[in-house]
Formats: sequence, structure tokens, C-alpha cells
Amino acid sequence: MTRKQEQAVLAKGVWCDSYNFYLKYHGRPAEPGMWEEATKDFGEIMKKYKGATICGRMMLAAFSLLEEETR
Repeated sequence: MTRKQEQAVLAKGVWCDSYNFYLKYHGRPAEPGMWEEATKDFGEIMKKYKGATICGRMMLAAFSLLEEETR
């Protein structure tokens, strides 16, 4: 697999996982434990992609949207 193909696979995986993360928590009331669960899921996704910068940025964007929605 070429470097370009590897980056495409990474980008697609990160996009899908960050979007699924967002959908999992979108619209949920901010109940006790919800943010801890979200933080745990966030960490698991980051581990899956070995801390890739693009993963961190996409996950932070999704997390930020969720925070804004609970205000």
C-alpha cells in the first residue's frame, strides 16, 4: 500500500469513528457519568489510531460540538 493510500485509510477511519462518537452522545442529556464515558471512548479511539494528529483534531472537534450542545 502506498503512503497516499495509507493516509486515505487513516482519514476515512478517523472520520467514521469521530462521527459515530458524535452520534452516540448527540442529544443525550448531560447526566452524571456521561462525560466520563465520552472521555473513555475518546481515549479508546485515540489509541486505535496511535495518537495520530488528525485523529486528535477530529475527536476534539466532535467533543467540542457536544459540549456546545449541552449548554
